[in-house]
Amino acid sequence: MAELQEASLKSECKGSKQLPDICQDSQLMMKFREYSKMLDEKNDKHERIYKTSRDVTVRSKRVIFTLHRIPGVAEDVKENLLSSAASELRAIEQTLMKHIAMELRDEEPHQFVNAYTAGIQEYVEALSFHYFLMTGTIISHSETQKRVTFGAEAGDQIDVVPLSVLLQPKEYILGIADLTGELMRFCIKCVSTGDFDKCYKICDILKTMHGGFLSLGYIPAKELYHKMVVFKSSLHKVEEACYSLQLRKSEVPAEMLSDVFAMYDADENHAHYI
Repeated sequence: MAELQEASLKSECKGSKQLPDICQDSQLMMKFREYSKMLDEKNDKHERIYKTSRDVTVRSKRVIFTLHRIPGVAEDVKENLLSSAASELRAIEQTLMKHIAMELRDEEPHQFVNAYTAGIQEYVEALSFHYFLMTGTIISHSETQKRVTFGAEAGDQIDVVPLSVLLQPKEYILGIADLTGELMRFCIKCVSTGDFDKCYKICDILKTMHGGFLSLGYIPAKELYHKMVVFKSSLHKVEEACYSLQLRKSEVPAEMLSDVFAMYDADENHAHYI
């Protein structure tokens, strides 16, 4: 047995000596070093975009927090809050989004979508929430794409393609799906502050959006499927609140309705923002 192992080792050693030496300056090694450098640069860029996307997420959430302070405040305070949210959205676009767009210049953007998908979804959620409060409608995909498309940098040629962050329909739809939860919370707060018309309008908007999502048919994406489940729950809460409001508003004073409807969002007050 020992003789067989020794013979095998000798055979392996003999075979290894026959392998040709690869010159470190050969074309093959130069290509490997070139590919290695390209992969390192791509990984570094992916990490930079991912870090910027996290900043987009944090600042977009702050915009949403600001907008949720609107129900029950005076008109001048409401205008200040909307103006503050608009300024923050522009700052996000001109700094963080533009930085991502510059990183994607001369790159195939689909390679880096996963690095910023969370941030762009949160941004779409915040932008569409602000847009709804300003116009009463839902911002379109094309309008959102324009917000993250920027002109060529100073010194560039005029015919250079403008910088932009690729906003795929999937990211847009997922962001709008998240918006439904914010509208539900906003609706419940409007009920508790006596703004009943806003609650009814939000209910109508959510019903229209639900019909639009149903028109998509079968949803293979797990992430969108989960958001649809949450959306249905939000719509149910809003419909239930409007139904109860219709029954109780003639019996219960407006200032007492906060206790009646507290149960609808008691479990939603903080979980979404952890």
